[in-house]
Amino acid sequence: MNKWSAIALIFVLMFPIVPLVKAQPLIIISVSQEYFEGRPGDVIKIPVTVRNVGNETAHNITVYISGPVKGFQYTMAAVSKLEPNQNTTVELTIYIKDDARAGTYDLKIVGRVGALLFEKPIKVRVLTVIDYKLDIQVKDRYLYGTDVEATLIVKSLSNGVIVGTISYELYSEEGLLKRNSWVTYINPQDKWSYTLFLPKPDVGKYTIILRAEFSGITKTLTKSFVVYRRNLTYEAYFENGIIYVRVIDKEGNGVKDVPVEIEGVLFKTDPYGIVKYEAKEPGVYKIKLNLDGKIIETFVEVKKLFVNWEQKNETLILYTRDASGKGISNVSIEAIGPNGRVYAVTDENGRAEISLNETGYGLITVKAESSRYIGAEISITAEKPKPRETPTITITTTRTPTPIQLNMTSTQTEQPKRGYGYLPIIFVISAVLFGTTSYVAFFMPIILEEQLDKYYFVKVKAPKLRGIKNFRYEKVINAVDARATKGKVSIDGNKVVWEIGELEPEEEAFLQVLL
Repeated sequence: MNKWSAIALIFVLMFPIVPLVKAQPLIIISVSQEYFEGRPGDVIKIPVTVRNVGNETAHNITVYISGPVKGFQYTMAAVSKLEPNQNTTVELTIYIKDDARAGTYDLKIVGRVGALLFEKPIKVRVLTVIDYKLDIQVKDRYLYGTDVEATLIVKSLSNGVIVGTISYELYSEEGLLKRNSWVTYINPQDKWSYTLFLPKPDVGKYTIILRAEFSGITKTLTKSFVVYRRNLTYEAYFENGIIYVRVIDKEGNGVKDVPVEIEGVLFKTDPYGIVKYEAKEPGVYKIKLNLDGKIIETFVEVKKLFVNWEQKNETLILYTRDASGKGISNVSIEAIGPNGRVYAVTDENGRAEISLNETGYGLITVKAESSRYIGAEISITAEKPKPRETPTITITTTRTPTPIQLNMTSTQTEQPKRGYGYLPIIFVISAVLFGTTSYVAFFMPIILEEQLDKYYFVKVKAPKLRGIKNFRYEKVINAVDARATKGKVSIDGNKVVWEIGELEPEEEAFLQVLL
């Protein structure tokens, strides 16, 4: 290697060849201040100066703010062209949202040219705001007999934790009922709540006062409600096999959802204020109503009608009576026999007649229905009457002449004696029957017995002219229960014993046995 070659090698090692680099724009971001303050809801405006310190023209420069998204909202600006050593000023805006938490945040102002980024750090402090609101969630009116729940709420509008005291007072028209207080804290945008429970308060006006104090800020909220009772009335009755209970207000409109208890079964009135209960057995039904906290007890008596009958030749005579033996009018009768159906209605004495020629003879089913009573159904056997026979009467007259007859003149006409036939016998039988009937009515007690389905009924009536003392009735029958309108009833095994100390003349008593 010669001397010049060595010198060239040393030069290359000491001064490597540097490739030529294309000139690029170079910008600088500057602001008048690097620290800003604001409260939630404030707007911060930041002037930004952009300078091109490079040797090339800068195109499409974007200037924006980089920082946390929650609690802030930012704007951006664009510069279309900036020559070397030229500068311009743009304005960026920071919106501090209501939910921004208090504190100091690090942000950056960024300038972008192509793939190159140029940054300038700044700081933004969100100041603490102390604020809150009170609320009492309670209805204005409550029906008497219902529970009252009131929710007390303190809602933080602060962007930082607030610490303070909360208290409430509950007043009735008679004075203070309840009070309480707490020392507590509430996180930003959070809430404190408490449920005030008042079980079935009395009728009247009530007032709740809610108080709070946080960081020297005091607030008070008052709210009132009324507990009232409606002017409700009711009616309860039995009709067509159904017990109806209806509750109405003072305008006569039906009231729904009123609790009604019938024989221990709980109901609520429908939109028309009505409860229906099917009554299949006679008796006294107990009804309890809750009229806005006012408890009412009433009773509905359900009666059953009974049917007796007798046949007179081609006529079936029916009698409808209640448990006391009184006739029931306007009862619809339906008689079903081999030849068809026949209808009738009882008169004021509870009596109705059915033509057996229309129903036919044999087995006949009789149904009795009334809107006021539980109906009855019986089966009877009607016998066809035998044809009537005309009796043959033979009259034999023995005529014996007498002296008077012998001395009669020829001008006199002899008159034969009349034959009275069976008329004397009829008089005798009528007298016996009348006498017997009168004796029974005036001197002997009348006892009637009848069985309908699973009920057995006995009626005793004292005669007209004298009472009954130490009456005793015994019946061998399997009884579940027995009751009487007078006297003492006992069940001894398969025997029912009914004893009455005394019955006045024409006084009646009734025994009902459940089989």
